[in-house]
Amino acid sequence: MGSIRSCRFSQPFEFKEITQHAIEAFRAKVMKDAIIIEKESQYAFIFKHGVAVFWDFDDAEFLLKKLSSASSFKNAEEFRYEFSKMQTIKIESDTIYLDEIDELRMLSVSFAIAQSIKLGEFEDAMLETLQQTEHIPLELAKNGRVMMARKQIAKERGRLFLTKSRIYLHFELLDTPEFFWEYPELDIYYQATRKYLELQPRIDILGRKLTVVQEILTILADEQNHKHSSLLEWIIIVLIAFEIIMSLSDLFKP
Repeated sequence: MGSIRSCRFSQPFEFKEITQHAIEAFRAKVMKDAIIIEKESQYAFIFKHGVAVFWDFDDAEFLLKKLSSASSFKNAEEFRYEFSKMQTIKIESDTIYLDEIDELRMLSVSFAIAQSIKLGEFEDAMLETLQQTEHIPLELAKNGRVMMARKQIAKERGRLFLTKSRIYLHFELLDTPEFFWEYPELDIYYQATRKYLELQPRIDILGRKLTVVQEILTILADEQNHKHSSLLEWIIIVLIAFEIIMSLSDLFKP
């Protein structure tokens, strides 16, 4: 039985720079947005969105530090794998059974694992954002308005927009990789792993949470416009009052 270990790089993560380091320092090659490093039948797959997946790779920490001294990394999901002639691929209890254990099948499975880890990063960011903004709809329901200053509303809108934009800009990373256009016979390994990791249901839930964020952004935008309109109204009222006072002052001058 072999082991599969994955980790996620923190920012900054420069895929081009890491690719160059990998080619110079290890027996490495690049295949469709993935760096493949092989050492004595041990494999490391490093993906452009900052995820590494190791298959029985003993020197994972050394490799990661060698490739990207600027980035730190944290461990993510772990699996086991075995050879089995029973069927093409079977996954149960975090054990992956493969009919053949070779580089391309490992890569196919690793694509789905890497996407799961990236999706987990999006899920964590979204959970934190929703927790920090849950008071906004509650305040609206309780008071009929958001009890925040204009500057605070602007900051909250900016933070929400950054979270939403970061996810939308990288959402295509969760699509089926181009690799499987060239190797359609390997798609079954990718799809089986993707199904086991529940990627599509998780993507759908993330999409609904993004809709909630958009609704909160709309609430804040309306509230900010309302506060701005109220300020303008008060300015107009003050100016009119000042003009009336000046007129009265002129009227009652001796």
